[in-house]
Amino acid sequence: MMRSKGARELGSWGTCIRLFSCSLVLLLFASRLSVASGEADAFALPGVGARPGGMGGAFIGLSDDVESIYYNPAGLGNLIQSEASAMYQAPSLDTSRSFVAVSKRWVNPVLPGSFGFGWLRLRSSDIELTNTDEQVIGSDTLTNDLLLWSVGVHPFAHWSFGATAKYFRFAFNGFKESGFGADLGAHAQYNPFRMGLVLTDIGGTTLKGNSIDPSGGQVSDRVPARLKSGVGLVFNQPFNWPLSLAWDLDTLVKLQDAQDIKTNTGVEVWTFHDSAALRAGYRESGGPTLGFGLRFGQFQIDYSFLLSLQLKDEHRIGTTFRF
Repeated sequence: MMRSKGARELGSWGTCIRLFSCSLVLLLFASRLSVASGEADAFALPGVGARPGGMGGAFIGLSDDVESIYYNPAGLGNLIQSEASAMYQAPSLDTSRSFVAVSKRWVNPVLPGSFGFGWLRLRSSDIELTNTDEQVIGSDTLTNDLLLWSVGVHPFAHWSFGATAKYFRFAFNGFKESGFGADLGAHAQYNPFRMGLVLTDIGGTTLKGNSIDPSGGQVSDRVPARLKSGVGLVFNQPFNWPLSLAWDLDTLVKLQDAQDIKTNTGVEVWTFHDSAALRAGYRESGGPTLGFGLRFGQFQIDYSFLLSLQLKDEHRIGTTFRF
């Protein structure tokens, strides 16, 4: 399987079982919490990438390509190639989402790893502006941006660690709001298990900006800290079948304000000598997802369809190049 190339090999089953048990305890604890939404980073919560999108947004446990910049920076330590990736989500109600990312691997006998940059943008155009009498006086474009600077290292045979510095920016009709935050991640591989743990927006990320009311002064919002865990399984040619199989289950727990839980899960199957993939998944707060991927040498193209149970369905297309 193409993704297994970035994975480090084999480990002790005793350690594997203990780590897997701890992850299950975390998932069971998280499942007792209720579901909520409507945060300052709501535009980023659906995730990025056509490949993870087809797997229900479940990618923290696998964390094996450049999109780890968003999901788990520790995954950058698992990569054995440099990568560049781009995703475009087709407009819905004049709103589109896009993501670009690039990572550069360095080789070191003691501390190998990769560093990378990612940029997520949501853009809503032609939003009507009205006066106090509800008369349309014009239109404007709303933008939400998330910039990510990440590094991941692989200091031990089965463990990788990573960190991300991030910058949020919101702009609409003269109003701007922005702020810096940080994430920390860890990732373990004990075949066939993959386990990831990420603490995002440590301590909460405060966004500050100017009020559109001249007498309003500054305004602020907060992106709450979240604990995200993922457990995955990767099987290469099980029972000597000509395919590779990967499964991931992610849980996102909000640690500040009203606690809530979101769970995503997905599966991926590669076949035809790792040149074609089928994917399916489910987002607890969204709905089922489907996707496929094709690989031609160092180039890969992915598509995903995200069926929404509440809002509009989504289509994502992405490309990845490894060098």
